Amino acid sequence: MKKIKSSRLDKELNKIQTLVGDITAEDLKNVDCYFGDRLSIFVPSVGYCQYAIRPNHTHPSYSFVLFFSEKQNFLKDPIELPLNHYLAAILSPEIPHEEEIADQFTRYVAIFINKDFYEERYNKIFGRPIEKFHIWKQFSVPQEIMIDIKSFMSESESKIPGYENILEALTEIITIRLIRSQNRIQTEINPVVKKFDMEQIIEFMEQHFGDQISLGDLSKKVGMSKSQFSRCFRQETGLAPIEYFIKIRIEKGQKLLRSGEKNITEIAEDCGFGSTAHFSTCFKNHLGISPSMYKKLYKEHN
Repeated sequence: MKKIKSSRLDKELNKIQTLVGDITAEDLKNVDCYFGDRLSIFVPSVGYCQYAIRPNHTHPSYSFVLFFSEKQNFLKDPIELPLNHYLAAILSPEIPHEEEIADQFTRYVAIFINKDFYEERYNKIFGRPIEKFHIWKQFSVPQEIMIDIKSFMSESESKIPGYENILEALTEIITIRLIRSQNRIQTEINPVVKKFDMEQIIEFMEQHFGDQISLGDLSKKVGMSKSQFSRCFRQETGLAPIEYFIKIRIEKGQKLLRSGEKNITEIAEDCGFGSTAHFSTCFKNHLGISPSMYKKLYKEHN
């Protein structure tokens, strides 16, 4: 049985607030969070960030958003993207803004970078101060940046000895990549990124974790047969596509259970399970305890 950990948000809240602003752990209940001293990353997981939809909120740092699809974003008139690029946008510190609530929340990566650090790196590269962006300034970013972002997330989550040094190095790399992209400085695409990238399929699963998606639906998205797709996916992730999809659903279920806002039947439905019994069986297979016991233990430890 896996141990229920106490919330990292409470322990890291001061660090988050120096980059994000007057935010609370409750504001982040729907968000996956990864912290560094000068850069932090947030990904809406099962719903809106409550701070993001707060009217006229501000951030003391530079704010970036990276969207996994140009069709899934909250920006007005998104720019056209080159092949193998993500849509990104930057907003200067202390600019009031808010995310509008739509029928379905947008899954994106939000990156906050310390104001002094970002301006110092920008000025060092170009020999001039960065301009002020009063609205979201759009630009494109090569998809290879996601390798560094995923590495940052992994190091922040695992906290393996030496992780602080790696987070600092990745902070430099991600910052420079964003500065280059913001100024349309093209870099040669990493050969690794040219390979068939299962990350796009995984992101599709993350965005549609509550929908009924078949193996055929996934294989069609990449123009492969079911068997070829399954083989490639297992090689990249170690799991069959549907096994991985269930794993994502269970992780979303954990987050919803921790929020305490819905009962188990509602969570099972939101996560795409046909019944509460099926959800409970899959949950226990993955974590060794039932959803009700998980919820009880989480409350006791927090």
